[in-house]
Formats: sequence, C-alpha cells, structure tokens
Amino acid sequence: MQFRLEKRAEVSRPMLYLTPVAAVIITMIVGAVIFSLLGFNGAIAVREIFLTPLTNSLKWQDLAVKSAPLIIIGVGLSIGFRANVWNIGAEGQYIAGGLAATGVALITHQMSGWWLLPLMGIAGILGGMAWVAVPAFLRVRLNVNEILTTLMLTYVAVQLLNFLVFGPWKSPFSFGQPQTVMFNDDQILPYIIPGTIVQAGAPIAILVAIFAWIMMGRSIFGFQVKTVGTAPDAARHGGFSNRQTVWITLLIGGGLAGLAGMLEVAGPFTRMVPQFPTNYGFTAIIVAFLGRLHPMGVMLAGLVLAISFVGGEVAQTTIGLPNPAVGLFQAMMLFFILAGDVLVRYRVRRVYHKKATGRDSDKKAGAEAGAS
Repeated sequence: MQFRLEKRAEVSRPMLYLTPVAAVIITMIVGAVIFSLLGFNGAIAVREIFLTPLTNSLKWQDLAVKSAPLIIIGVGLSIGFRANVWNIGAEGQYIAGGLAATGVALITHQMSGWWLLPLMGIAGILGGMAWVAVPAFLRVRLNVNEILTTLMLTYVAVQLLNFLVFGPWKSPFSFGQPQTVMFNDDQILPYIIPGTIVQAGAPIAILVAIFAWIMMGRSIFGFQVKTVGTAPDAARHGGFSNRQTVWITLLIGGGLAGLAGMLEVAGPFTRMVPQFPTNYGFTAIIVAFLGRLHPMGVMLAGLVLAISFVGGEVAQTTIGLPNPAVGLFQAMMLFFILAGDVLVRYRVRRVYHKKATGRDSDKKAGAEAGAS
C-alpha cells in the first residue's frame, strides 16, 4: 500500500479562504505549546503577541505604522506571484528605494518646498525598479531563475547601504555614529493624526491596495497576469507575452518595495541608518500568501503580521520573550498556510498493489524466457 497526492477536480472556495484563518489559529496553538516547553508561559505569550496589540488602544498607532510597508510590498509581490514570477528579494528593493530617496534628500537638503516628498517618492520607486531590473533582464534574456537573483541582490543592497552610511553619506554631526544627517521638515512625512505617530504612509498603503484591486479585477493587464500564471499556453495563443508579463510584474513589485522604502526612511527613520533593513521585504512574502494574493486580503494579512511585530515587542518587555520568537511565529504561519493549500488543492489517496500469485509469476517468467 502506498500514499500519493491526487489533485482535486474542484477546489472549495470557502475552504480556500478559511485556510489562512486556520493557519493563524494553529500557529497560536502550536506556538503556545512550544514556548511552554521552553519554559515560558505559552498562553500568556500568545496573548501578548496576538491579542494585546488589539485590546490596547495605545498600540493601534503602532499597527498602522508597521502594517503600511507590509501592505505596499505585499501587494506588489502578490501581482508577480499571480503570474508565477517569484520575486523573493523585495527586501533589497526596499533598501534600494530608501537609498534613492535618501540621495535625493541629501542633494536637496538645503532646499524647501512641497515638491521634495513627491520627488523622493519618485526616486524611491525608480530605485526599487532599477534594482529588480537586473533579475528581470536575466530571466527574460538568459532564463536565469529570478528567485536566486532577486534574493542575492538583497545582500548587495545591504552592503551598499553600509558603505554609504559608514562612508560618503556619514553625517559630520553624528558623533561617530554611522548615519546620514536628519532630513529637513519638508522631507519628512506629515502626521495625519495629531498627537500620534501615524504618518501619511498608512493611507498611501490603503490606496495602493484599492488601486491594485481595481487593476487586477477590471483591467486587461489583470486578466493577462492571471492567464499567464494559470495557463501560459493559452496566454501565448491569446497574444499575451510572457516576457512582457515578467518585466511588468517585477517592475511593479520592485517599484512598490522602493516606495515602501522611501516612506520608511522619510517617516519613522527620518534619516538613513544601518538598522534600516527590518525584514519587511521577507515578511511581505508571508503577507502575500496569507492574503491569498488578493489586494484586499493582503491588506488584512499585513495587519495580522503587524500585530505579530507589535505583540512581539510587547512580549519582550512583559514576559522576556526573545526577539526571534516573532520570526518563529511568522515561519510557522507560512508553513501552515502552504500545508493547508496542499490539503485544499490535493487529497491523499491510498493505492493498493496486488500481490503476484504463483500462476502470475510463472507467466511472467515464461514471458521473460520467450523474450530472451
């Protein structure tokens, strides 16, 4: 007897959308068990990570700040994933966008005007696009796997960041600390709610998700992306170019990651520092899958992952939970989502093999003898 996976003839849509919810719940249960075995109070750890950010109104503004870059990057990645274009290096594009925006900020540091932030935003988008253009070119021209190239360029971006903040961009007023000068008032995102830390990045993230939802659901480009991802042969016969789709989806993902980098460097950071890479690009992969590659789902998933970030900080101060605990929860969440997808789309089937009888063995031996 053997077991094998057999693709289901029809996928249940309710189950498809309930799987992310089940993944979050199972992650909470398994996480509680694991941390209990490690000597922590597992139930309290789960409560602090997943419930305290929602019940404590003082943490709501932190959720808005943390979820904005996750939503923006996650939306960009989900468009590419729909077309089976696997951009895994959004973290590098996020850094490149932040560096491009910082370069513009340093050049225009002595200037003022409303146009500075839009100019930095354009620079951030173009920086992310330029960074992902290399993997796009290699994929289209040489058929090089974009998973490897986008991922490896992330480490190049980190080294470039360190070179700049430790070298030519280092502020002479930082008392030896590796950082740029602080941006001027016209180069910092405005606060949309007085007395809070919520800046313009939060509404921009919502607008990006809404625009992507309309584009993917009501435009020819959205239909092209879905067709290339699900039926590439049919897409080719329908006149849709696979190479064009690769270029456009990668540029969209890189551009949105670069925009997120600009919003972060001009928002919470207000300058470029070595701590700028915060794994938003990698976490956004989980956001995209948790949101079922749907812009509205990505927006909700970004909030869920932001809850884990903020709750992880709370758990560190209240019960002394180590910082890698948040990464453990996120990794388990991705694992359970992917495992749930397998169970929803496939079913396990038992296959029995009949044992050969003596007569069957004699027939087989005779056939082999005749053949020789």
